[in-house]
This record gives sequence, C-alpha cells and structure tokens, in this order.
Amino acid sequence: MTKTTLGYQSLAAILRAKVVSGEWRIGKAIPSEASLAKKFSVAVGTIRQAIAELAEDGVLIKHHGKSTAVSSGLNGQSMLRFFRYQLEGQKQILPQAKVLDIKQVTPDRDIVKLTGWKSKSLLKIHRIRLINGQPLLYEIIYLPLPQFKKLMQFKSKDFDDLFYPMYAKVCEIAVIKAKDQVSFELMKKTDAKMLSMKEGHPGVRVTRIAFDLTGKPVEYRSSIGDAMEFRYAAEVH
Repeated sequence: MTKTTLGYQSLAAILRAKVVSGEWRIGKAIPSEASLAKKFSVAVGTIRQAIAELAEDGVLIKHHGKSTAVSSGLNGQSMLRFFRYQLEGQKQILPQAKVLDIKQVTPDRDIVKLTGWKSKSLLKIHRIRLINGQPLLYEIIYLPLPQFKKLMQFKSKDFDDLFYPMYAKVCEIAVIKAKDQVSFELMKKTDAKMLSMKEGHPGVRVTRIAFDLTGKPVEYRSSIGDAMEFRYAAEVH
C-alpha cells in the first residue's frame, strides 16, 4: 500500500479526535501501532511520533512493553504536595475524604469568569480531607452540570477518597492537568472550625482549575490548610 503524506502532527490531531469523540474510551487500550500505520497508510515511526505527542500532552499513556491506552487522568493526590503530611523519605500518605454536603447551585459569577463555563447550574461539594482522623484540608469543589450529573445519585458517604478516578469511572471525564494558585490568609471562623483550629490561624489557600482531555476546565476547587504545614520545593537548572 502506498504511504500517504500525513505528518505526525496531522495524525496526532486525528487520534486526539478519536479520544474526544469517545470512540477511544477512557482507560482503554488503543489499536496497535502496526494496525494504525496500516489504517492510515503511514510508517510505524510516524504513528509513534503522533502517539508520543499525545502522551506528552497527557491524553495517552504508554505502558512499556504493553499497549498504549487513553489516560484515566490524575489520581487526585497532587494537592498534598503543598503540605508536610508525610515523613521524610517515606511514601506519600493517602488521605481519607469526608464529603459534608453536595448540592446543585446557581453559578458563581467569579467562578464562571475564571472557567468560562456556560452551565446554568453547578454541583457544589464541601469536603474535608483527613489523615488518621485529623482534618488537614477543607475544600469547596464546583463541577459543571450536566457533565457531572451522575454524581448527584451518590450519598455523601458513597464518594471515593480520590475524586479524579471517580470522575473517570462514573462520568467518563478524565482530569489530565490542573493549574494551582497559592495564597496566604488568616482563617475565617468557618474554615478554622472545619480544621479544628482557632479563627485567625495562618492558613494557605490553594485554588485549582482542572482540565479534561480536550483542554476544557471541568473543576474549580478551593482548598485551605494550615500555613504552618506549608511546603514548597522546586528544582532550578
């Protein structure tokens, strides 16, 4: 079969469209490089370049020695990188989560401005994250409807500790990247009470916008924790 003149970037766009359309499902393996090369009449090396580009963007996951799959997204633990809730040299502790309340609300003007959401209503979730029963983070999470309407059938006690895998499993929405902004403040009464602290205690707030496989915002989150436990690490070259 005669090879086509499709470049790897054009192929990457075609493969990305298969993910966006749902033809290639979240967490599922995609066809082999050889079969894709045959289908599009290109060299296997060109397919590999296209897949590598999507893997770099977080859309696909390459498993060494195995098949390539559509990403299921982040695991949801990354927020804790800002806090010293693990011992030096030890594996990150997996926090528990307690959902306090979940309800449908009218979109907040400031959140709409930040996310560009056109939804007429949002899902608002109040949650505390704990380790060994000790509250560490108090969070307010907003999700656009109707994309996340399937979560409305769950009771507070039925939510998983990690939300992002749950988004993928229940709503077929994979969060592949997030942008965080950190600020410091004195805790207000409600925040302090949720974290078993005194009003006015130094707090650190992390606001996050999370994005799906198409690059669209799918979550707005505001988390507050103890500023005395805040950490920042960066490697500069």
